[in-house]
This record gives sequence, structure tokens and C-alpha cells, in this order.
Amino acid sequence: IPLFQQPLGVTALGSSPWAWAYRVDSKNDVGEDESYFMKVSIGEKGKASLHGEFESTSKIHSVLADFVPKQILCGSFKAIPNAHYYICRFYNLSQELPEKADFCAKVAALHSKSQSPNGKFGFHVITYNGNLPQENGYADTWEEFFTNGFKHMLTMNIDRGGPWEEMEGLRSSVIEKVIPRLLRPMESNGRHIKPSLVHGDLWYGNAAVDSETGYPLVYDPSSFYAHNEYELGNWRPRRNKFDENYFHAYHLHMEKSEPLSDYDDRNALYATRFNLQAAALFPEEPSYRESVTDEMRRLIAKYPNGYEEEEKASPTALALPASFGMDEVSIPAVGFGTFQGDDGNGRIKEAVLKALRTGYRHIDTALAYGNEKEVGEAIKESGIPRKEIFVTTKLAQTWHDPSDVEEALDQSLRALQLDYVDLYLMHCLSNFSIIKTKRILEIARIRPAVNQVEMHPYLPQQELLDFCSAEGIHVTAHQPLGGRPVAAVNPNVDRPGPLLDPTIAGIAKSKGKSPAQVLLSWSLQRGVSVVPKTVQEDRMVENRALFRLADEDMSKTNKLAESTGVVRYLNPKGHIGFDIFTESIDEPVVVAE
Repeated sequence: IPLFQQPLGVTALGSSPWAWAYRVDSKNDVGEDESYFMKVSIGEKGKASLHGEFESTSKIHSVLADFVPKQILCGSFKAIPNAHYYICRFYNLSQELPEKADFCAKVAALHSKSQSPNGKFGFHVITYNGNLPQENGYADTWEEFFTNGFKHMLTMNIDRGGPWEEMEGLRSSVIEKVIPRLLRPMESNGRHIKPSLVHGDLWYGNAAVDSETGYPLVYDPSSFYAHNEYELGNWRPRRNKFDENYFHAYHLHMEKSEPLSDYDDRNALYATRFNLQAAALFPEEPSYRESVTDEMRRLIAKYPNGYEEEEKASPTALALPASFGMDEVSIPAVGFGTFQGDDGNGRIKEAVLKALRTGYRHIDTALAYGNEKEVGEAIKESGIPRKEIFVTTKLAQTWHDPSDVEEALDQSLRALQLDYVDLYLMHCLSNFSIIKTKRILEIARIRPAVNQVEMHPYLPQQELLDFCSAEGIHVTAHQPLGGRPVAAVNPNVDRPGPLLDPTIAGIAKSKGKSPAQVLLSWSLQRGVSVVPKTVQEDRMVENRALFRLADEDMSKTNKLAESTGVVRYLNPKGHIGFDIFTESIDEPVVVAE
């Protein structure tokens, strides 16, 4: 192998029925000691398996370089016929379980940051779970991809373990009823699943701790782009050591997919796929097949009529999320905005009190709004425990010098009469573009949690939303209804907003809802929280009584900007002298005199 100019020693580390592992100690060109891990396999399947591991590791490394060993080479021996190798850097590993907080944060980051190259589920090469080839052909939907893989694994079981009489009566019901019932709702009624890169075989034996750094490492992946929760299916069987505390730690960073009521049974279905793999790998152990058929019977009994019954019972009334996860906290999906623009702050205290009494638990204010005192008084008078209220305030534009930040926050806390705020935004991270957020990510010690931007059907900002989602930054819409902020920062003050759009009005009429409810529901279905503002109590109640839009209505709303053109109702370019939204240059653009 060309890598080893001066091989000094080869140490056998162990083997499985399909591969052998070695440590190779060598010296580089300048005489420094280097150690490598080498896995060897034979035959065409062995070659394909090692190639799949190399490609899987490469993809994971491109997303999180410190979470997998650095892949180096994959190829075939010249002097040993039909023998092949995979080589990566050698790590001294502590075989203890990785600490759940760091480990699960890394797993969640892999899922959230990764992007399928074609937006589909699958992988560009076959990957192997042990010596089992997986069905990785690309599919447009998760249901289609999972079904194809499930059928393939059933076939592998018969090929490896022989006839399976009990499965004959269960197979069609699982494929035709259970899988559609549990997976299709995640991609219906406006819902969407992002294809996430998964390790693919993340049991405790493929995770350890780097003794040198103390950081978690995963290895031996069999990756593809999947629903992120699929990864956790391998944690459910009792043989694994990732208990419910690991599930909880993971979901501090990644929300459970809707419908939440299906979560546990989805996890059971995914675990069945992993148990099928175990049954095919170890056909001499009957308990694996028994666990598969037992779970199948339970799911078939629970969902005998499949997806059709679910669709008939509730075609569009599936619940919208009540909150969105951000690291270790959650932000309420619908908050109350307090920027009153030209109306002033005369009624803010009364409005916040009404909002809290009608169920709002997120209050959004800012030093620049000049109403923190009134907001704080309303929170105090409401009698609601502080821990039950999520409070956002913002660092004013004139306090951005690092030496001013602590004093600015203290001033806000004094005005609010609070010991802490739940979210502290920069005025201008509110409204940050992709290019400016990238610059923050390059230098920041603490990653941004939220980008609060103007977002509505006339300004959908899909590219920015996708970017923030990939970076684990939650998006909040501060003008979800279009809005009419103060004239100094509104270049389109005379243009009607989406509240008056005839398409929105038509959807609202057909559902017996208001246009505002349609617009706010559209935002939540895209994974965006909202902070609408109003001083009318009936509107406050209405703005929280949201519903799930049908796919057709989501599609109509998504296309509005194509006909109206992009309309931005809050743009301070003419007021402050430069364009904060441009993606073409990362500098203020001076307005020509």
C-alpha cells in the first residue's frame, strides 16, 4: 500500500465473520511515528462493503470532522488476490459509553446540518450493515425508501435464515397498512421530512470516546439519507445501552416529528427494521425473529385499516406544533409581538396582560421599542410564574460595541424587573442574511439560536429558511401577516399585504377561518415560530387557534410570491444608509446621494 513507506509493525485487533482489523505502525517521510487502523475483507462483497464504509465515513466527516475517524484510503491489495482494505487514522478508544449530552448533540448536529445532494432519500453507493447490503436506491419520499429497504431486508432474512412461516401472514399487512399509516402522515397535509445523513448502524458497539481528547467518536457507518428519527430505532432494543436518557438528550436538539402521537410506534417500526437486520446476520439465534413478529403483530392490531382510516378521520386537522426546540429550551410556536410602530406604546401593558391571560407564553420586546418597563409590569401583575413565560428582548443597534453589551442587558433586565431573559437577540441578527450569518458562524464562540426575520407568503425566504435549518438556527417571523411598520423603514407602505390577498381569503373562507389564521398556520407548518401583534383580545385568541393546511393550500400559498413579486415591508435601507439584506457583498452598501 503506497501510504506505508516504512511499515514497522502490524498488530491484529480482532475479527468478525466478514472482516479483520489491524493496527499498522509506521513512520512518515520526516521520520515521525504514525499509526493507522486497517480493516481487511475478501471477495466482491467485501470490497463493496469497505467502499461503502469509506464513502459513509467521508460524508459524515464532511459534516462533522471531529465525530468520525479521518478516512484515508480504500482499495485492493496487489499481492493478495481478491483482498481489499479500508484505512483511517488510528485512535486509542475508551470503550465506555459516550456521555449522553455531548454524544447526542453531535448526532443531532449530523442530522440537522447534512443535506441530501439531490433532496432525495437514499445514498450514491450500497452500504453494508455487517455483511448485509442495504437497499439504498434513491426515492422521493421517506415512505417509499423505507418500504423498499424493509422488503429487501425481509428477502435477506429468507435467503440467510430459510423459510419463515410466521412472516407470511404478517408481511403484506405491515407493508400495505402499518408502514403507510406511520410514515405517510409525516409527508402529508403540509408536513415535510428533510433527508438527513444517518450513521445507519449506531449501536453502542460503534461508538466510543477518544482517550486523547475525551470527545465521542462513531465508526463503522452504513449511511444513507433518511428520516432523522430512523437512527434512534437502533437504540430501542434492550440489547443496546443507549437508554431513554439518550433519547431525551437527543430531542433537546431535534424535535420529534409530527404527528407526535405516532412517535413511539414509528420508533418501534424503525427498531423492527434493525431487528430484521440482526435476524439476518445471526439466523441461528431465534429470538431476533421472535422480536420482529411480536412487534409486527402489535402494530397490525393497532392499525388494521392503515392510512386510509387516518385520512378519512382527520384529513387536515392534525395538530400543529405548540413549540420548537432550541438546544435545551423550547420557544413557543406563537408568541406575542409588542412592537407597535406608529401606534406607540400607550396600550402595551394592557395588551400584554390580555395576551398572557388568553394563553400566550412568549412575549417579544426590545430595548429599542421603549416598552420593556410596561412589558415587565404586565408580567409581574399577571401572577403567572416566571418560569412559565418565555421572554425575548434585543440589544439595540446603538449598543453593538462589545463593551456596551453587558450594560445594555442590565438596563433591559432592570426595566423588565426580571433576573434573566430567555432569548437575547441583536437587532440586526433579527433580519440577518445568509452571508452575514455565515460570518458570525465563522467567528462566534456561541452559535446563534434564532434568526428573527420578516417572513410571510409575499416574502417566503425559502433559501434563508433552509440555510438556518441546516445550521440548527431556529427562524421566527416578526412580520408574519405582512404588517405595516413605521413609514421610515417601510418602502412598500401603500402595497396591500397578504392579509388582503384573494387566494388567502379563498382558503380562509373554505375552512371557516380568518386570513390571519391561514397565514400564521402556513408559518408554523414551515417550522417557523411567529410573534404577531394586536391590541384586540378577540384577535389574540384567534391568532392562537391555528390549524393544519392541506397540501393543496400550502402549495397555493407557497406560490404567491411568484405572482405578486417579493414584497418586503420592513427595510431600513433608506433610513440607515446601507442594505442589510444583500447576499452579494458582506459590507454595508452605501446609498447613492
